[in-house]
Amino acid sequence: MNQTKKERHYFKKILGFYFEPVWQSFFRIFYFIFFGYFAVFHSGKIFIAAKFIYHTLANSTLLLGLSYLFWGVTFLIALIIPFSASVYALLLLYEIWHSHSDKHQKMLVSLLVLFATPFVIIVMDDIIRYVASQNVLREFVVLNHLNISGK
Repeated sequence: MNQTKKERHYFKKILGFYFEPVWQSFFRIFYFIFFGYFAVFHSGKIFIAAKFIYHTLANSTLLLGLSYLFWGVTFLIALIIPFSASVYALLLLYEIWHSHSDKHQKMLVSLLVLFATPFVIIVMDDIIRYVASQNVLREFVVLNHLNISGK
């Protein structure tokens, strides 16, 4: 119960940080919308990951080979990283600006997060499409009507 109150308090502080009545909030709100939309957009990949785990459990693990294991783990990790990176980017900006670093370091690290996070997400999207195109995962891709071409 006490932990839940701390978590709620933490999230209120984060929302207060993004929407506080100072001129810097103008940029913070765009940052929040940018990565908030990324998180919403990639939340569907969490459901695909859950479906993939269920699919793996529903099929006999004795009949699935080691290639399925390794491609499957890569697929799961690649599905989870874009959502996680988007959410973490929202939390990280708050943590950066509430650290004891000087203003120039905070700005530099903020810019790094702003550019590195989309780069990581783009790379993961390419990895997802490559891994999903492997023959060993074809049944799951076809069964769930996944569009791996990206069009």
